[in-house]
Amino acid sequence: MAIPSISQSKLINPLQQYMENIDLRTDFLRVDVDFKKLYHQYTSHFDELAEEMEIKWDQYLEEDLGFSYHLLHLQPTEYHLFFEPEYHFNRYRLKTLRNSFYQGIPFFDLQKWRTYCRSKEKEAFKGGLTTEIWTNSVAEKLLGKADEPGYFGGNGSPGWKLHAIVNFCLDLYCQHHKVKFLRLTPYDSFMAKSKIELLGDSLKLRKHEQPIQQMMSRKIGYEMPGNKNKEEIIDK
Repeated sequence: MAIPSISQSKLINPLQQYMENIDLRTDFLRVDVDFKKLYHQYTSHFDELAEEMEIKWDQYLEEDLGFSYHLLHLQPTEYHLFFEPEYHFNRYRLKTLRNSFYQGIPFFDLQKWRTYCRSKEKEAFKGGLTTEIWTNSVAEKLLGKADEPGYFGGNGSPGWKLHAIVNFCLDLYCQHHKVKFLRLTPYDSFMAKSKIELLGDSLKLRKHEQPIQQMMSRKIGYEMPGNKNKEEIIDK
């Protein structure tokens, strides 16, 4: 039994083009994670999460459960990118981010991610209330029946819960295998013409290509084509 691949934001497509334009080859790399194996590698963290989310892992361990991801590999660097859709920022992901595992994890700014989960949940409704995201047969088998979309008075959203758990598993996997991993959000900001701009809004409008390229280059330690020559001219 395996759940469908966890999808990246559709904004990954214009970002890919921006990266290709500065000679970064972008290829999706499939990563498959065996839940049972990961659980035994990080039992204490999973037990901590079970208490936080008020769930049990028995059903997960009884099933032949695997999670699938497609990470964007930014070549020639070793970095692998995951661009978060808006519906990943919600109360359930916040519960995973309280786990002690995240102390010192370099994938993202933990406090920012926690803040996004608290403040952006209404944004998560835009794409996260569709049937296949709010709930699905696998999520309900593992986490119980869903409430009506948008209602959290009972069991809430098994789909959102499972997405949070699957993202938690991806973080564990990347840390265990020392994958150079970078998470991006639509709420990441950068400077363009002395103004603060949001990554998601800019990609939707296909704006600010060069500032976004510069931001990404800084994050992954990549020298944009032409920058070296400019520095040599200045030095002379």
